[in-house]
Amino acid sequence: MKWSYQIGSIRGIPIKLHLTFLIILLAFIWIFAVNEFRIKTLGIILGFGGMNISTWLKYLWGVIASVLFFSTLLFHELSHSFVAQSYGVHIRSITLFVIGGVAQMEEIPKEPRMEAKISAAGPALSLSIGALSYAIYYVFGPVSPAEIEATFKNAALIVVGIIAFYNIVIGLFNLIPAFPMDGGRILRALFATRMPYVDATRKAVVVGKSFAFAMGLFGLFVLSPILIAIALFIYFGASEEEKATVISVTLEGVKVRDVMTSVPDIIYVPPDWTLEELIEVMFKTRHMGYPVQESQTSPVLGVVTFADVQRIPALERAITRVKDVMKSEIISIGPDADAFDALKLMSTSNLGRLIVMDGGQMVGIVSRTDLVRAIQFRGAYK
Repeated sequence: MKWSYQIGSIRGIPIKLHLTFLIILLAFIWIFAVNEFRIKTLGIILGFGGMNISTWLKYLWGVIASVLFFSTLLFHELSHSFVAQSYGVHIRSITLFVIGGVAQMEEIPKEPRMEAKISAAGPALSLSIGALSYAIYYVFGPVSPAEIEATFKNAALIVVGIIAFYNIVIGLFNLIPAFPMDGGRILRALFATRMPYVDATRKAVVVGKSFAFAMGLFGLFVLSPILIAIALFIYFGASEEEKATVISVTLEGVKVRDVMTSVPDIIYVPPDWTLEELIEVMFKTRHMGYPVQESQTSPVLGVVTFADVQRIPALERAITRVKDVMKSEIISIGPDADAFDALKLMSTSNLGRLIVMDGGQMVGIVSRTDLVRAIQFRGAYK
C-alpha cells in the first residue's frame, strides 16, 4: 500500500501528504469545532465551541483554521528548504506526517554557519507568522469573552488567534536545544565553531539528553503523559542523530566502488531456477539476496531475496520459479556515489543491498554488511 501521495511541487520540491496526516488533520478539525480554549493572558480564544452558530458552521470554520494552520507548517519546512537550496543542498521532498512536516534533504552542510542558518529559518518563520498574526488580532480584536456572537469578524479573529498561538508554540518548541529539533542543530553549529563536528554533535547530544531527562522527570512529577512522550522523543532522537553523524563522518570520502563486490565476483541466479535450487545456493554462499540474470553479461531482470522465498509455502517451492517471486523494480546507485548515500537509500527503501549500475550495466553490488564493515574498519565502532 502506498502511504505518501504527491500533491504538487514548489520550486522543484515535491510536496507529499502521508496518509497518517489525515489523522491529525481530522483531529484538529474536531478539536477546533467542538472546544473553546481561552488564553486569558493573550485574550485569545482557540476554538469555535462557544460561538452562537450551528454545528456545521463550527466544523466549517474548524476546517478553515486547520488547513491554514497546517499550511504554516508547510511554510516552516519550505523555509528550511529554500535556505538549504541556496547552499546547493538538494531537497528530495517535503512530507506532512501525523507528527508534522519533514523536509527530506541531502546531507546538511557541516559548515557551522550554513547549518545554523538552515536550522534557524524554520523557527524564525513560525515566530514571525505568529507575531504578525497576533498583531492583526490585537489591532482588530479581541473576541468578546462572553457568549461569542455569530459574526464573521469573531470567527475570523478566532482563526487568526489559532494561527498566532500555535505558530509561536511551534517556533519556541523547535528552538529547544536538543535533537531532532532545530535548536539542537543550532547548538551543534555553535559548538562546531570551536571543535570538530563529531565532538560538537556529541556535546549537543549530551545537552539534549539532559534536557529530555529533566523534562521526563517533570512529566512524571505532574503526571503529564504528553511531557513524558516528548522527553522520550527528544532522548531517542538525540541518540539517532549522534549515530548518523558519526557514520556520515566516518564514511566521508568513501565511494560505493570502494566497498562494493564487483563483477565478475557477483553470484547471480537465472529466472527459471526453482526456489529449492535458490535455497541451496543461499545455504552455500550465505547471501540473502541475488540479482536475477540469464547470464553474467545479460541485463538484470530483478532481485530475489530470502524474504521473497519465505512468502511461498514450503511444499510449493519445488515448482515455483525465481521469476515468479523476484522484484522487477531495481533500486540502484552509481559507483561514484558516496557510501553514506547508499546507506541512507538502503534505510529509506528498507533494503539490504543495492545494485550498482553504470551506463545501464550492472558493475557490482553493495550490501549493508559491506558498509558496516567499512565503518568498523575506519574506526567508528570497536
